[in-house]
Amino acid sequence: MATGKHISVPDRLILQEEPQMATNDRRDKFLLQMYNVFWSNISRAEEAAWKMLAVYAALFAGLSFALPTIGLVLFLVLIILFSFCGAALSLNANLWFVRNINLISNLEKEFLHASDYDVLVPKRYQKQYPFLSKRTFEVWWVLAALYLAVGTITPAVLFSQIQTCAEMILVLVIYLVSLFLTIGYGVLLEGRHEAFLKSAPGKTPITTMAPSQTS
Repeated sequence: MATGKHISVPDRLILQEEPQMATNDRRDKFLLQMYNVFWSNISRAEEAAWKMLAVYAALFAGLSFALPTIGLVLFLVLIILFSFCGAALSLNANLWFVRNINLISNLEKEFLHASDYDVLVPKRYQKQYPFLSKRTFEVWWVLAALYLAVGTITPAVLFSQIQTCAEMILVLVIYLVSLFLTIGYGVLLEGRHEAFLKSAPGKTPITTMAPSQTS
């Protein structure tokens, strides 16, 4: 005769559900930690962008003071190189910004219902952010435009003061190569982002049924 303790059907169901509930709790905590980390990444990137602008402004001022020593050609070459480098870094920062925004949107879809959109958060937050978009007009695009403007206007204004034809060609070649590389880098980043969007589309928000009213 068996002496083991008999487990009722309800108790057995509870025991079977407990491991699943514990797994879901761990998953939800992990997703929430990811959510906070993604927002922290955006905050750190924004702080780094303004620090980079401060360094660039200091560099431009330092090169301007050193112009009589280093000469006009070297001054223009350095301005072009650092300006396009700053623009490329801003494009890269924009890539990580839109990537983190899309990851945040994907995580929100794990917790929010379809009825929560346009109530708790705007419905447009469901959509994926492309690499180039008015919706992603953040500090990165302002800084990229600023770097490109400085790297273009400064040589254009001072180009006529270059004394020799060889020096003019050197400055022009460096400018065109820098422009080509920066545009190519931007196209490469856009392709990487498109591949990311395809590999991480996110889930469709859960549709909840309205509670039935009883008479």
